[in-house]
Amino acid sequence: MKGKTPLHLASRLLIVAVLVTAVLAGCGPAATPVPPAPPAPAATEAPAVPTIAPTEVRPEDIKGTLVLYTAANELMEASVLEGFQLIYPGITIQRVNMSSGPITSRIIAEMGNPQADVVWALFESYMKTLKAEGAIEPYQPADVEAINPQFVDPDYFYVGHDLTLMGFGVNTQVLEEKGLEVPKTWEDLIKPEYKGMINIASPAQSGTGMTIMTGLYDKYGGWDYIDKLDQNIFQYNSSGGVAGRQAARGEIAIGLTYDTAILSLKNEGFPIVAVFPPDDIYTVETGALLTGAPHPDMAKLFLDYLCSKAAMMRLAKIAAVLTRPDVVVIEAWKPKLADLTLYKMKNVYDLGKFADDWLARYSK
Repeated sequence: MKGKTPLHLASRLLIVAVLVTAVLAGCGPAATPVPPAPPAPAATEAPAVPTIAPTEVRPEDIKGTLVLYTAANELMEASVLEGFQLIYPGITIQRVNMSSGPITSRIIAEMGNPQADVVWALFESYMKTLKAEGAIEPYQPADVEAINPQFVDPDYFYVGHDLTLMGFGVNTQVLEEKGLEVPKTWEDLIKPEYKGMINIASPAQSGTGMTIMTGLYDKYGGWDYIDKLDQNIFQYNSSGGVAGRQAARGEIAIGLTYDTAILSLKNEGFPIVAVFPPDDIYTVETGALLTGAPHPDMAKLFLDYLCSKAAMMRLAKIAAVLTRPDVVVIEAWKPKLADLTLYKMKNVYDLGKFADDWLARYSK
């Protein structure tokens, strides 16, 4: 027994050692590799804060006052202002309507303390005076590129919207009774057979008279032609359209006046014809922003409107010729620009001095 003990003990120890190893191996899961830490997220810009566009002001929400000086005829003024206020009902319009000469004098007298914001339908010759005096300031209206550039001041001090043609309103019945032909040219008007048969507005009181007289002075190079015309004048009036009405009623044979003053009467059935002679004298009715206007924003809205198609369509109902070529209203009674030859003034005149000189020669 003693001889086997050491071997038996060794075997037991070996078995125990194997069992302990097996037990230790099975006591927990096998070790697994630790995954690497995920990379730090890349830096990013802070999200942009969305911008909110300012709310657009609706035309009908605009409130304000517009003070307007105008020489427009009543129908034109009413139609254009109605259209403007349909778009801007919150703008109150205060208006003063006078002939071009008095309006020009008033604007110049008010310089430094202007009482109006905008002047409209003023003949271009008077607007040139206001520009020279510094009474108007440049403004480039919306849609001005649609206006024929020959009727836009190159520095945008004023923009022309319609042409006013000067012509002869001739009562055909009166001339027929006298056995006379309808005059066709400026030279015809100084023929002795028309002595005492012509009326025209005074250039000292009317823009129409001033436009015709300065045009004739420029065309014929002085007073000689006007001296001869004066021999045939029966009466000088204070307003441009009066001569046309006198001719239509047969009070005079020939009235020198502006286009619509004749054409509207013809449309009403009066025995009057409109003659627009070669080298026809014309002017452009213009609008401008007054220097130091109390309400310049309202004035600019109005000047923008005047160049728009909407305003031009309203003007087309009354004015004979528009300055915006893409607005065409075909009516048989209206003269066509393509059929006319217009006289281009060679000089710019001091209208106040011209009026004084004319009065000194022809005041009766």
